[in-house]
Amino acid sequence: MNPFKQDGQMLPIASVNSVFVEDVLASDLFRPALIVNEIEKNRDFLGFSSDINRNLLLSEFNCALNSKNDKIKDKAYEIAISFGNKLAKVLMTMRNPSLISKQNRPSWNDSHWAYWEGVKNIYFVGGLTSPILTTIFYNQIIEEFKHNNITDLHVSFIDASVDLGTKGLTTLTNNGEYLIFDFGQTNIKKRHLVKYYNEIAIDTVLPSIKSDYLFYKQKNEDELKKLAYKLDSFIINTIIDTANIVNYKGNTILIGIANYVYNGFIYLDRGGYGKLALIKGNYEEHLSNKLSVLFKKEISIRLYHDTSAMALNFKNVKRSAVISLGTAFGIAFPE
Repeated sequence: MNPFKQDGQMLPIASVNSVFVEDVLASDLFRPALIVNEIEKNRDFLGFSSDINRNLLLSEFNCALNSKNDKIKDKAYEIAISFGNKLAKVLMTMRNPSLISKQNRPSWNDSHWAYWEGVKNIYFVGGLTSPILTTIFYNQIIEEFKHNNITDLHVSFIDASVDLGTKGLTTLTNNGEYLIFDFGQTNIKKRHLVKYYNEIAIDTVLPSIKSDYLFYKQKNEDELKKLAYKLDSFIINTIIDTANIVNYKGNTILIGIANYVYNGFIYLDRGGYGKLALIKGNYEEHLSNKLSVLFKKEISIRLYHDTSAMALNFKNVKRSAVISLGTAFGIAFPE
């Protein structure tokens, strides 16, 4: 039994972001935004011009790690190794938590920690765009494992994984035509799939677009509800625009979303997409009904937790965990 799931669906209690490494939250210790902040702080030293947008700093960081200037390269490696150590400490806490870490996570009982102890494979997906940085992180994790005599846990970083969510959802399709989306915190990934005789006839990855209306911090309920309706309209318009681009004739739309989902219900207290629960408890049903009216035919929406959608790509690997390195940690356990 997986204590992090109910009816095969991930529960919010699974969150890695809420785990403490000693007295520090995992999300305050490691996430891509923190790495970008550190790069930003050292922008001039690393030789990055002011013309380089903050959103591009992580990918540009690879150049600093490969710089011919020893001072720049050493500073870049110092930053990379420090965050590699932090990521390694998060993994060590999941596998072998200290008493303090356990006490700081009272919602987890022995069954939760025992489940993590039994995980043998961890796949990191998404978020990182620097191949050298990925290598450094991997090496730091392996060193930490050696130091702690961990010999039965295999770690993999899956490169070019930005479309893994939509790709995973293709495994749930039968014959027919589908639109597939991954509504993330930063970008929305889109895919058009057609199957005949259980074979893929068309599989088109469409250009992603920027996410919007995900603000939620320091907002009262009335403000959140207004934002929720704007986000709802944005989602609907994104789907309609995509349908028009591919001349969509199908009836089923699969959507991964950056939130926990249980039987179509989105969890209210979880990030930017959580406020959609204020529109209707079962947002999957709401979206199906709205789009059926707009398309003038029956449309079936199927809503999924985004990291669970990614985990579908690894469903034949036993005792494994998939961790996405996006705006924050995402977690899922393949069946």
